[in-house]
Amino acid sequence: MRLPLPRSLRSQITASVALLVVLVVGVAGLVIVDRIDHRDRTDVDRQLTARATKVQEDADKLLSTGDGADRVGSDDYGGLLAGSQSLVRLISGNEIVAQRGDQLTVDIPVPTSDGLSTIRAGGQTWRSLVQPVEDTGSERLQVLQDLGPIEQRLADNTRIVAGVAVLSMLFTAGGVWLITRVVLQPLQRLRTGAQRIRPADTHQELPTVTRPQEVADLSASLNRMLGQLQTSMHATRRFTADAGHELRTPLTTIGMNLETLQRNPHLPAVQRQEALDAMVVEHHRITTLLEGLQILARGDAGALPPRATVDLPALLDEAVRHAQHRHPTTTYSLSLAAGSAPRVQGWPAGLRLAVDNLLNNAALHGRQPHGQVHASLVWDSSLAHLSVTDDGPGIPADQREAVKERFARGRRPRSQGSGLGLALVQQQAELHGGTLTLGDAVGGGLQATLAIPLRQAAPSSARVTPPTHAAHSRRG
Repeated sequence: MRLPLPRSLRSQITASVALLVVLVVGVAGLVIVDRIDHRDRTDVDRQLTARATKVQEDADKLLSTGDGADRVGSDDYGGLLAGSQSLVRLISGNEIVAQRGDQLTVDIPVPTSDGLSTIRAGGQTWRSLVQPVEDTGSERLQVLQDLGPIEQRLADNTRIVAGVAVLSMLFTAGGVWLITRVVLQPLQRLRTGAQRIRPADTHQELPTVTRPQEVADLSASLNRMLGQLQTSMHATRRFTADAGHELRTPLTTIGMNLETLQRNPHLPAVQRQEALDAMVVEHHRITTLLEGLQILARGDAGALPPRATVDLPALLDEAVRHAQHRHPTTTYSLSLAAGSAPRVQGWPAGLRLAVDNLLNNAALHGRQPHGQVHASLVWDSSLAHLSVTDDGPGIPADQREAVKERFARGRRPRSQGSGLGLALVQQQAELHGGTLTLGDAVGGGLQATLAIPLRQAAPSSARVTPPTHAAHSRRG
C-alpha cells in the first residue's frame, strides 16, 4: 500500500526532512540509551562480584548474624543496609539459612544453578549472582541487586529521546517550511509566469531567474523551448497565410478553364489545347510555389538536418552543370580561386538550393536569348564568396533589398515566377550565418554574392546529406 504524499513540493521537502531528522535523532538517541543501560547493568554485575568476594571472606559472620533485619545501620558487607535494594542470602541445599540486606515484599525462588542471572518476581526485577561458599563447599552464596532503578532510568531516557526527536522534528519542519518558501520562490515565479501565457501571445516568455543555478538553467531551457515554439507557430501561420494568398489566383484560373471545358464539350481542339496548356502552367506554378513555401517554413521553424561538411567547389561545379541542362540557350562559365578548397559546416541541400536559385535567376533575367552567366568562388581566411553574374538589365539599387522579400517581383518583372527565389537564398544565407549582396556586374547586369563563413571541417566520417530537388524559383 502506497503512503499518500503531499501534493506540493514544499510540503514534500518539509515532510521528508522532518522524517529524516526524527529518524536520525531517534536512532542516535536509542543507541546512546542502550549504551548507558548496558553500562549500568555491567556496573551492577561488577558490584555483585565485589560484594560476593567481600562476603566470601567471612561467611561465618553472616551465619552468626542471621537475618539483617535486626542489624539495621551496620554495613559490614559493602552497603547491605535495609532499603539499599540489595540482598545477600546463604543457601544450604534448597533452604535459605541466612540473609541480610533489604526486606523483601515478595518471595524470590531459590536458584538452581550458579552464576549470573536475572530474576523476575512480583513485578520486580533482580540481578542475581550465585557462588559456592569456599570454606564449606556444601553451601552457596547468593547476592541480589534490585534492577528497578536501572529499568526506570532506561524508561526515562527513552522518553527523553522520544521527546527530543519529536521536538527536533517539529522545529525542523517549521524551519524547513520557512526556508523552502525562499528557496522555491524562483520556481513560484516561473509557475506564475507560465500561468500568464496565452496561446494568442506572440512574445510569451517566462521570467528570467539567475539563482539557484538549477532553476536558472530550467528557466533558460524553457524560454528557449518557448522561443522555438513561437518560431514554429509563426512559420506555420505565415505558411498558411502565404499559401492561401498566392494559391488563390492559379487555382481560380484552373477552375475557370475546367469550367470552360465542362460547359463546352465541343470546343475546338486549338482552344481546348490552349486551356490545357494554361492549366499545366498554373499547376507547375502551384507545385513550385508550395515547394518553395515548404522550404521557407522549415527554415523558419528551425527544422533542419544536422550540419555536415560541404565542399563548396564541388557543389558549385555540379550545380553549374545541372543549370546548363535546364537552360540550354544560356552559356554558363565557372571560375575557382587557386588553393585548397574551402569547406564549411552547413546544410548541403540548403546551400545547393541557394546556388540553384541564383543560377536560375541569372538565366531567366539575363539577355534573351543566348545569355551569359558566370559563377565564381573565392575565399579568404574567414569567408567564402560565391558570386553569380548575368548580362541582363540588373536591378535598380533602390529595389535590391525589396526583392529579397517573399513574393517580391520588382516593378517590371520579366518572368512569371513565384517571387520566392531570392527569399530562399536570403534565408539560407541567414541560416548559415552569411549574407546575400546584390550589386552591379562589371559588364552590366546583376551580380549576386553569397558570403558564407568558413568553419572547421568536420571529421571525414561525417555523413553528408545528399542534395534534394531544388525549387527553381525566380526573382521578380
